[in-house]
Amino acid sequence: MAAWAAAALIAFRAVVISSFDLVFGGRGDGRLIVYLHEHLFKALQGRADFLSPPIFYPQRHGLGFTDAFVLDVLPYAAFRAIGLDPFLSVQTWAIVLSLFCFLASLIIGTRYLRLRLTFAIAASVLVTFPNNLLFKTATAHINFFALYYVPCILLLALWGVEDFPRVSRWSPMRVGLAAALFALLFSTGYCTAWMFAFTAAIVLCAAAVLLRQQVIAAGRTYYRPLALLTATAIFGFAVGLIPFAFIYAPVLAAFPGRTFAEYLFYSPFPSDMINVTQWNMVWGHLVESVFGDRGSERTLAVTPGMTAIFLIIAYRLVKQPKGGDRRPWQLTFIITCAAVWALSWLLTVRIGSFSLFWLPYHIVPGAAAIRAGGRIQLLVNLWVVAGLAVALQYWIETGPASRKLRRLLLSSVVLVFCLVEQINLLPITELSRSREFAWLSTVPQPPTQCRAFLVDVTSGQAIYLDENDAMWISLRTGLPTLNGNSGWVPYGWRLEDHTVNYLDAARQWIAATGLAQTICLYNRSSRIWSRFGAPN
Repeated sequence: MAAWAAAALIAFRAVVISSFDLVFGGRGDGRLIVYLHEHLFKALQGRADFLSPPIFYPQRHGLGFTDAFVLDVLPYAAFRAIGLDPFLSVQTWAIVLSLFCFLASLIIGTRYLRLRLTFAIAASVLVTFPNNLLFKTATAHINFFALYYVPCILLLALWGVEDFPRVSRWSPMRVGLAAALFALLFSTGYCTAWMFAFTAAIVLCAAAVLLRQQVIAAGRTYYRPLALLTATAIFGFAVGLIPFAFIYAPVLAAFPGRTFAEYLFYSPFPSDMINVTQWNMVWGHLVESVFGDRGSERTLAVTPGMTAIFLIIAYRLVKQPKGGDRRPWQLTFIITCAAVWALSWLLTVRIGSFSLFWLPYHIVPGAAAIRAGGRIQLLVNLWVVAGLAVALQYWIETGPASRKLRRLLLSSVVLVFCLVEQINLLPITELSRSREFAWLSTVPQPPTQCRAFLVDVTSGQAIYLDENDAMWISLRTGLPTLNGNSGWVPYGWRLEDHTVNYLDAARQWIAATGLAQTICLYNRSSRIWSRFGAPN
């Protein structure tokens, strides 16, 4: 607990220092995600349509345009019920969830990877507070805190199969529940769930190749318990996928996926394998001088020092002579973790206008929804950390007795370096609870004849901040808004299309949807409501 508390204090230092006024996320995606949590809370109370947030009005089933945060709903509602505001509820749950992630990682490390306690603690901190996750969530995508669910689900699955081939009465229940929770993760943070599944598939395929004889023999010998647990997992996953189908089926029918050109636009380059943002405490100055600012989607590499150390140790361990015919499980695990790192880059990087991701994009279910391939490094970090911890311990245990203390000290230094390497100094100043509630409190109630609204823009072109302002004004006033912000937008909605005048785009949307209700325009500068189309 002390290790988690110290690491959390460093990771969430801006939140703590500001007395929880500053929170993770930005005024763009951060506010959007908090808004969606609040919409779900209102839906639980019966005050909103679960599937249709009052955005892109009169579009229905708008929840399916973005992550639905299903696993967050009950914890968020509990925090709201005790009086925390929406921003504080999301931030508090992220902190609490980081503790669950740390504890789950610690148990996996000690119980299943057989790590010594100090190594397991260091690995758990590296899993919970990596540089790329802290950067990604600090000023934008707090939806990636969904990564904290992964070790918890994995722990439950391992608990269900730890006695295999013996199947206890609790084994199917644990495996089924883990599968159901994993399916629900797709309705919480789709990118996180899909990319973890992708990395796990690499692990399983690599392990199946390395252990092909043992896998075939186990399948023949233990086919009954294997069939039982597999059937249970499939059933649990199918049940957990029901909300996903309920939320996303209407949208998937209209939006088959992103274009591959959009994927290429955001995909990382080979040089981004060492791009850990200019704010990284160890590598920031080097990254800034070499790369400059490449945007937030190409700065998500697993820290290069930790990666290089892992790959070097893995290579030396695999190459050293081994007694006996059977490869130790540690080496198999290390090789599979290295395969995840290598293939994650090989399959996602862009060279010119080409990327091998074209193959999974066209073959793997759900891959067409992935916009930024570099985000997979958020999940790859889990495997690199686990592989490094196992490799260091195996290196110590297989060394001569006279060198074990020296290797232990050197391994400890390596882990301390890796921990320091995760510190990201990006200032978190964008999303302030007090500022948000201050401007929102000045919004007057709209005239009674208004049935929906849109906000004004100063330049004739809207940006995502204008859309988010409108969404929060909608929460305050109870009026649906023609504005909106999400991963996808409805066909015909062009309010952020800079080739069309904003107000003309609104009129086109009204005509296309057949809106006959009174639409109002809210001027944020003068704080005046007027009928849309009438002179101010």
